[in-house]
Amino acid sequence: MDNTPDAAGLDPTVRFSERAQAYASGRPSYPPQIASYLARELSLPPSAQIVDLGSGTGLSAQIFLQAGFRVIGVEPNAQMRAQADQLLSGVTGFTSVAGSAQATGLADASADCVIAAQAFHWFGPEEARTESLRILRPPPRAALIWNVRRTSESDFSRGYEQLLLEFGGEYPQIRERHTDEESIGKYFGGRQWHRADFPHATELDLELLAARVNSTSYLPAPSDRRYVPMMQAVRDLFQTNQRGGRVVMQYDTHVYLGVIQT
Repeated sequence: MDNTPDAAGLDPTVRFSERAQAYASGRPSYPPQIASYLARELSLPPSAQIVDLGSGTGLSAQIFLQAGFRVIGVEPNAQMRAQADQLLSGVTGFTSVAGSAQATGLADASADCVIAAQAFHWFGPEEARTESLRILRPPPRAALIWNVRRTSESDFSRGYEQLLLEFGGEYPQIRERHTDEESIGKYFGGRQWHRADFPHATELDLELLAARVNSTSYLPAPSDRRYVPMMQAVRDLFQTNQRGGRVVMQYDTHVYLGVIQT
């Protein structure tokens, strides 16, 4: 019997289908300086072709498009992909395809850099490595990006963490999945990568905070009996901690970058 997380119902191609709209409105963006940092550190050519694996609703693609790069978003979930197409409709340089990190459907040696933002924990590291090497031109450059929420920065951040622990049964399992150096090393083929951190914060009103909660796949959906008490807890947390109708969710954005070893 397969007891891996995917066998336990963690398939990202289906688990976000009913949450795509909330994901698009409630999830944080990424610090825009990441794009210029990668351009410098990885010596990316002007107008480089970036492949965004698990591109979701297009939030990660935005900062690279704004920096003048071209982006192909590879996303297996049709609803998430539709949100990206809507968000980035008319933006020069963006296309999206139905594919996965293990099977993008893209041509050999067709990309200058591969990124995965808030998505690598859904991949098989070795399979994603093989596919990345196939589609990348030499040198095979890549970056793995996560917005990592600060859990003890404030009363609000501590309360939000407690809410996730109380209502998110899969939360500890997903939080730790493939974010360790061993999994990252499997993808890069060794220790030929380094990490950079960028502080990041988003302000949320109650509507956006509710969308942030509803975008989270391991929290109860509206059909779950725990949904109503969870949303009451969200409202209570917001009212206790809001200042001027906003709360601040603070992150450290971790970027793991380097050249995949062949």
